[in-house]
Amino acid sequence: MTGEPQMMLKTAQKPWIISGSLVQEGSGRMLVTAVGKSSIHGEMMMALGEENNEDTPLQQKLNQIVKYIGYVGSVSAAFTFIVLIIKFFAAGKQSNKENYTEWISFLILAIAIIVMAIPEGLPLAVTIALAYSMKKMLKDQCLVRKLNSCETCGSVSVICSDKTGTLTKNEMHATHMWSPAAVEDLVSAMVSDKKSKPLSYFDRVMCLNTSFTNNCRLEGNKVVGAKTTGAFLMLSRDLYGCNYEEVRAGLTIEDDVDKAIVHQLDFSSDRKRASILVDLDVYRPSKLVEEAAAALRQQGQFVNMIRGASEIMLSRCVQYLDPKTNAVSRIGGMGRDSILDQISSYITSPCAQLICTYKSFEGGMLEAGRTWDQAGLRLLSNQGPSPLRDRVPGAIETLRKAGIRTIMVTGDNFNTAVAISKDANIIARDTPDADILKFAIEGKDLRQLSDAQLDEKLKTLCCVARCQPTDKYRVVKRLKFLGNVVAATGDGSNDAPQLKEADVGLAMGIAGTEIAKEASDIVILDDNFCSIVQAVRWGRAVLASVRKFIQFQVTVNIVALVIAFIGSAAFSESPLTSIQLLYVNLIMDSLGSLALATEGPTKDILDHLPVKRSASIITPSMLRNILGMAAYQLFVLLIMLFNGLGDKVIMTPSHLSEEMQIHYRYTSIYNFFIFAQILNEMNSRKLNSEVNIFEGYFHNLIAPSVLCCTVSLQCVIMFVPGIRKVFAIFDCSSASAECGNQKLYGITWQTWLIDIAFALGGMILHLFMRMFKCKDEFEVKTVAKVETKKGTEDSQVHYTNENVQSLQRHKSLVLVPATI
Repeated sequence: MTGEPQMMLKTAQKPWIISGSLVQEGSGRMLVTAVGKSSIHGEMMMALGEENNEDTPLQQKLNQIVKYIGYVGSVSAAFTFIVLIIKFFAAGKQSNKENYTEWISFLILAIAIIVMAIPEGLPLAVTIALAYSMKKMLKDQCLVRKLNSCETCGSVSVICSDKTGTLTKNEMHATHMWSPAAVEDLVSAMVSDKKSKPLSYFDRVMCLNTSFTNNCRLEGNKVVGAKTTGAFLMLSRDLYGCNYEEVRAGLTIEDDVDKAIVHQLDFSSDRKRASILVDLDVYRPSKLVEEAAAALRQQGQFVNMIRGASEIMLSRCVQYLDPKTNAVSRIGGMGRDSILDQISSYITSPCAQLICTYKSFEGGMLEAGRTWDQAGLRLLSNQGPSPLRDRVPGAIETLRKAGIRTIMVTGDNFNTAVAISKDANIIARDTPDADILKFAIEGKDLRQLSDAQLDEKLKTLCCVARCQPTDKYRVVKRLKFLGNVVAATGDGSNDAPQLKEADVGLAMGIAGTEIAKEASDIVILDDNFCSIVQAVRWGRAVLASVRKFIQFQVTVNIVALVIAFIGSAAFSESPLTSIQLLYVNLIMDSLGSLALATEGPTKDILDHLPVKRSASIITPSMLRNILGMAAYQLFVLLIMLFNGLGDKVIMTPSHLSEEMQIHYRYTSIYNFFIFAQILNEMNSRKLNSEVNIFEGYFHNLIAPSVLCCTVSLQCVIMFVPGIRKVFAIFDCSSASAECGNQKLYGITWQTWLIDIAFALGGMILHLFMRMFKCKDEFEVKTVAKVETKKGTEDSQVHYTNENVQSLQRHKSLVLVPATI
């Protein structure tokens, strides 16, 4: 229930066992009182099974866009239908009842306009983008359990991350050791010959202290079992030359294991310590530790060896052992302060401080009560394992530049948590000690804050030490209340509430429990924080892909709706037929969504700020691109439609009849319209002011394949006779009088070149438009010189206006104007 592998003793007085528990030792019969959803485990799983059906921010925005576009399309279709009816009566066709059959074609055209306007390809684009990203994220060690979490990752503004196994390696090594003599660098000590001198009394006791645990073993340099215990086993082996297996052999009597161990309590989040009580009369020591065991037996029949958190264990110690003289001295109040001063040289390093102690006593004290692990302990050493993952600082700096704040929530003590935060770049390494409380807080202090006080604290908070699961849940909830999109990591069953509450719950695949994974949206398979960065990249790629498709689709819709309406009003018919409109809708929606929704993340995708919940999905840059391209295409189409420059525009053959010339122009209009959309699909690959629209184009072969497929289909429509008739393409292959008694198979090659040239003109115009940046592009990157107390650095730093105002309030930087 707590997420810690804590062993619990069950007796007749306390017989209840929670479903899902593992029996470590002993035997007995069980009476099952609850199964399935009635059990504790079942209740937790059922609670997690209550899905939140609320739409994601992206879905809400897309629903609004679809609703708005559908409304515009319906109004446009209605006006087109009404205009055609008015033109019908204005032409006096109402006198002949047979002419009323034209109303059917009017209605079909109106329906085609509605179908064309409604972006049914948008859900397809979203689904393709999510599925494609999910597949790619799996290669980056991110197993997506809920598809919508992919796009939510792209909007994350705060990440609440656990420490152990995520920011730090899921392994431990002892790096320093305190003794009354000095603080020893264990890494340097291991380089020397560990067998060059006999082991001192202190060293032998240390070997015993680190070896009385049977649930952990070493396989070479790999630890199997508890990582903390493994760190001490490696210390005793590598530094002192102790064979821990030989030490353990003394615990076995006549093939009956663990008779020498009277009692054992494993480490838990509540006790913050692990203790093992050994009966030295039963223990049969090997020659390696025989002298140490005999010396301990002189002090008492039983010896209790304890390892635990430094701030917990130091207060329980009344004596310490000098490693050189083996003399025992008392620890008073001043002595404890002195010890704390001596270990301060490394207690602020990113390590977990663990104290090793022991206590000897006779059998009578064992029966007197269980105070043998509570007080009167003798201090041996203070050691600190827990290395940081190699790429974590760089990953956190990358997230910071992307406008994402990382908050570390850990159960470590305050000093260790702050040290790890600095080493990981969560808190600036040069932050003065006087300012630490602005960025870090201890769990007990956090619980004293009201919601309003916590909301104010969360504006700068980066680290929460001695954090309980309820604290994590509260932090996530208040961050969401402040408008943040929150991602949270967790591995224990007790982390399930915060994983469920977060917008994106990230469970650890290796250390995570089944309940934690069930509560999560994404499982980090390698328990590595750097994988979270990849999840954010692909999440932003989903949003970018959707925006690219919207930019492409809205341009098509605007042009098609306007030209259909104007053509109907001017010539009583649309230059684009119903079949042509439906073809554009089908092919451009399906193939266009496939090409644009499978774009991977760009190199600079993390240079952009996270999208706020309230932000519009159509940015000013997109609006510039949409309106600019729509205006250009409409300008060309209207010139073609009204033959504004005479036959010089589309080179209409003069020998054709007037009706066939109009048909010829309509075919040229359709051909230009298709190629304009094909090339605009390439323009839509870039959302901002990127000049090179071909960058990364061939990294994904789907887009080039779609381009070839679309061009091939257009050529088939334009050249194959039977299909030409279906799509109402100009054809004078019969050499009739209307064709001037000349055969002409479709439009001429000169008209082909003109259509393609006009379509290419859109790409040139698009390149010119990108020279004029919009407001949102200036906010993506703000280049400034950062002036600190130490001087001015000419480095480029990414800040939003909110970041700048926040930092200026805390007097941590001054912005000096710089050229954009």
